[in-house]
Amino acid sequence: MKRHPHSVPASCFEKFSKRDFLFLAETVFGDEDALESLLTLIDDSDSLLAFLEQDIVFRKVIEIPFPLSLTPEFYFFILVRRSLVDAGINDFRIADYVAATLADHSRGRNFSLRSPGRPDLDFTYHVDFVEALDGLSTYERFFLQVECGNQFLALTGLFPKFLEGRANRRGAPSRSYYENVARSAFLTAGDHPLADEFDLRHLYPQLADCLDVTTKALNRMAENYLFLDS
Repeated sequence: MKRHPHSVPASCFEKFSKRDFLFLAETVFGDEDALESLLTLIDDSDSLLAFLEQDIVFRKVIEIPFPLSLTPEFYFFILVRRSLVDAGINDFRIADYVAATLADHSRGRNFSLRSPGRPDLDFTYHVDFVEALDGLSTYERFFLQVECGNQFLALTGLFPKFLEGRANRRGAPSRSYYENVARSAFLTAGDHPLADEFDLRHLYPQLADCLDVTTKALNRMAENYLFLDS
């Protein structure tokens, strides 16, 4: 794949760290020293997924007192995968993409999970994206469309009450409006030649098609496990 100055956070699997696997070994086998045994059993993504989907792993992740001891990719994948499967979305790649998006945003690119109950003060309006498209090359438009889709996926998924309150107080667009913006952005990005280079040609229309179910699953996840709107 050609290297680009921009990137698309499309997968969590390649970003799991040693501390994630130590946590997994201790959770599954009851001993961090079992890491070597665990790694010998994980010879492909399907094998790893089988371990990650175990109920005990999910319980340990939601009970962990210090989530920062895990990478955001591992933490969000466990929560997102379970939440989407419970909502009837079984496609692994959708869960992987959504989790990668939330992990990327948790590092403060557009909002901070360290500020419970609301995104950053620098909330970006859809009009900002539209205006930014003017004068951009076709190449740059792809990454801006991806950023638009990702940002509003994360906002509508994790901060529905913030958006609803903002709409009620200031007459801002409703949450469904932003979901439609994200859906349109993903469909546009999926038609771009760069979507093939990032292997996202088929994922974006699938994500757009199930976006409503996805964001509602993320709403329940945020309310039950993240408490961002409290």
